[in-house]
Amino acid sequence: MKQLKYITIVLLLLVSQLGCKKGFLDSYPKNSLSAGTFYKTEDDFINATNGIYDALQSDRELSFFPMTDIATPYAGFGDSRFGQYENGIFGVNSGYLMANTFWIAWYRVIFRANLVLDHIDGEGVTISVKAQNRLKGEALFLRSLAYFYLTYLYGDVPLILKEQKYEELLVPRNSRAEIVAQLIKDLKSAELLLPSVTEYRTNKALLGRASRGAAKSLLGKVYVYEKRWPEAEAKLNEVINIDKDYDLEPKFLDLFWPSTENGKESIFEVQYMGGVKEGNSYVRFAAPSTLSQISTSGFSYVTPTEYYTDLFETTNGYSVSSTFVSKANAAPGAGPGIVYKFNYQSPDPTFNPNQPYTNRDPRLAWTVWYENTPYITEFQSRTGQSGITYKQSYATDNGHSTVKYIIGKLDLTAGDSPGNLIIMRYADILLLYAETLIELNRTADAAIYINKVRQRPSVMMPTLQTLQTVRGEAIISDQAKMRNFVREERYRELAFEWGHMYMDQIRWDVFADEMVKYWTANKLGSGSPALGTFDKRHYLWPIPSEERSRNPKLTQNPGYN
Repeated sequence: MKQLKYITIVLLLLVSQLGCKKGFLDSYPKNSLSAGTFYKTEDDFINATNGIYDALQSDRELSFFPMTDIATPYAGFGDSRFGQYENGIFGVNSGYLMANTFWIAWYRVIFRANLVLDHIDGEGVTISVKAQNRLKGEALFLRSLAYFYLTYLYGDVPLILKEQKYEELLVPRNSRAEIVAQLIKDLKSAELLLPSVTEYRTNKALLGRASRGAAKSLLGKVYVYEKRWPEAEAKLNEVINIDKDYDLEPKFLDLFWPSTENGKESIFEVQYMGGVKEGNSYVRFAAPSTLSQISTSGFSYVTPTEYYTDLFETTNGYSVSSTFVSKANAAPGAGPGIVYKFNYQSPDPTFNPNQPYTNRDPRLAWTVWYENTPYITEFQSRTGQSGITYKQSYATDNGHSTVKYIIGKLDLTAGDSPGNLIIMRYADILLLYAETLIELNRTADAAIYINKVRQRPSVMMPTLQTLQTVRGEAIISDQAKMRNFVREERYRELAFEWGHMYMDQIRWDVFADEMVKYWTANKLGSGSPALGTFDKRHYLWPIPSEERSRNPKLTQNPGYN
């Protein structure tokens, strides 16, 4: 799909004005070209569907979605756009910039999808049945994807399923139950209309479009979020054990490099192409200071915490913990960050507290930049760069930066990265399936799928059976321990990709407790304004004040102005 340049056609300009500076009601034209006279041919609908993907690709809008993990105890900073993500989104109000940005961006996807769905079955349309089914399925999937994130971020939201006239724009919020019911209905339809991803793999021009497996995977995810465990088990089992369209990439890091994207593990990625202003600028905001020579620009917005690195076991399967000792500002000219000192402990007899990151789960080095990381050698090999260094002070906060999606000078302008952003991949589905089996008390079966993820050829961490021996405790037969283990495995595997950690903590109802536990542990040597005032109203984002000022029918979530 890289070869496919997204085309924003005349009719789609009606909704493309939904940018950061204007709300929908301000920009919607009262007089417009009739869609019924515009959409007639297969090319018309291909271009219109490309326009939906273009909305999903919106840079500095949805391309910032991976930063939502900053809200968890496992990362920090975010500067002016995402600063309120720290401390569990403490202090967010109805004027919160990113709540408004994401709301507008996801609804732009919905409006463009509705244009396709309203007209693709119309009279006078000349299109092959195969193309009609695929394009209709893509529109249903993309609209569902947008509503998935809207309803699980904001709760009740307007359910808009058709192209609106100007006088129809003032609509109230629909209940989350209504949104979920529509998601299930649309995704069931989409999976019947869409082809297998294997068909796309033989036609590279189509690779990256929504597939049957993407629709099934998202539907399975909806069932998991809704705790409809039997339905989740059935649907995820189809993806894993019946269709068998996906597999794990042998090399974990290949998932996040342009030369190996859209591989056999990929279920759905946001497609980008650098050099023609079709790239993403996430790299510019996530990369560490330019003192590292990793990138020509870096604002270090995503800074993993030591609390996060503690999740990565030693290669022998033992836990590691850290205790805060001190912190100090970096020396002048040494970078924008703070230098931290921790004491480290592990029951692993081979663990060296003076080299705490040595002999750890390999995914640690492929997720977090840290001092003396061996990843520097691999990074230089992949980018052709030299002279790379990494120090704590190169991160704006927490002493670490994120590794995923950072491709150095392969992003030629440090703001137009060709690297895709991954929304769903096979490891995510394997772990969702394991979680489902645990909730159904099939813990031995769940261990099989957790082990698959841990035994990726480039990772090869001990199986759960080995961990039981190493730790001298029963894990697999204990549902509570397995529940905790699969959650931590999701943190280790999926951090800083597409908000998985944040979304998971909300749906598990552990977000508030995790924030309090983090600050109580005194990991940064200071307290937090979140303690004593944190409450679960932050589980839902505020309905943007700008949207409510334009549409008085939009009510606000509890606890916000």
